[in-house]
Amino acid sequence: MDKKLKIIEAMDAYLPDVDGVINCMHNYCLNMYKDVDLNVLVPKNRKDYVDKQPYTIHRCKSTFIPIVNDYYGFPNSDKEFKKIAENIDCDIIHVHSPFNMAKFALKLAKKKNVPIVATFHSNFRPIFRKAVGSKLIAEMMVRHIGRRYNKFDEIFLCSPLVEKQLRSFGYTGKVTYLPFGTDFKLCTNKDELRTLANEKFGIDPDELVFIFVGRVQKLKRIDFILRSLKLVKDRGIKFRFYVIGKGPYTKKLQKLSKKLGFTDKEVVFPGFVDRDGFPQLYARADLLLFPSLYDNFGLVKVEAASFQTPGVYIDGSCAGYGVTDGVDGYLSQDGKENFASRICEIVSDREKLKEVGITASKNLYITWEDCTKILLKRLNEIIEEKKGK
Repeated sequence: MDKKLKIIEAMDAYLPDVDGVINCMHNYCLNMYKDVDLNVLVPKNRKDYVDKQPYTIHRCKSTFIPIVNDYYGFPNSDKEFKKIAENIDCDIIHVHSPFNMAKFALKLAKKKNVPIVATFHSNFRPIFRKAVGSKLIAEMMVRHIGRRYNKFDEIFLCSPLVEKQLRSFGYTGKVTYLPFGTDFKLCTNKDELRTLANEKFGIDPDELVFIFVGRVQKLKRIDFILRSLKLVKDRGIKFRFYVIGKGPYTKKLQKLSKKLGFTDKEVVFPGFVDRDGFPQLYARADLLLFPSLYDNFGLVKVEAASFQTPGVYIDGSCAGYGVTDGVDGYLSQDGKENFASRICEIVSDREKLKEVGITASKNLYITWEDCTKILLKRLNEIIEEKKGK
């Protein structure tokens, strides 16, 4: 019998906070903990939060940072945490963010003489520019991140476009492309879910429904969607647009929606939706609108495909990578006029729209279970490569 692989997964933020990166690591952990010896290293969250996950989580001291609305960990200054981590027997360390936990994990890997890898999730360049208000300082910060990534044995990412971005940070090492998935099963009762959504939200059966799913922040370009949809409305096309998610930009978007002349029925802000509520919304939506130029992937692309719902993305964007226009999704040139015209063109052929959604479920769908198998295969290969050296 093969001995269990011993893995440490680490990150600078974690549950109960939720975003795409946390979702990725959490699903990796859920799909591997029964087959490997798994330990998770993350910062402490709010005091009343108790971990109830089926895998082992160790949390370090942290502090709440209002500007990012998140907890930031300090593993190197937490003696008890350091002792626990140093006593964990592991074969490899996998990190999902490049900050304090990455610094700690690099030292830990060196001390244990095990390989360490990271998944590159986020384009930090626009985040840093927004935070510091200076392109020069932001670029210095990006280059600092690149130097840190160069200390890892290998970086995992999802596409050649994201590799190009990482290289622009100054990273010169090895990369492997790994897919990102979903925990949703392929939908087999779409008509039933659509009927339930119609009843729950008071939607007419033939009414067009568009959705955005994700954190409500400026970088996601939801304001761009609203301005584009104003042009769609001006062309006489009726629809409902659901902004599903929460975030610091919600109130500004609600004001913008009113300013553009949308009613509360036309543009709806339901806020955070429990995971159990997503199937009805995804199945009822005719289109996912995701014009982000910031996201390196967008897990919503796979989630929507689970329910035969195609997305509209910006041509050449990382979020739209892998989508074949008019086959399993739609690509638009950037600009609100272009995006609006593309939506109008798409919805003019409802039968074609359904066909594209069905093909999306075939071409873009992959489960986190399968993604985790691919990850574990590569982790084993890296361990063996390190032994060979």
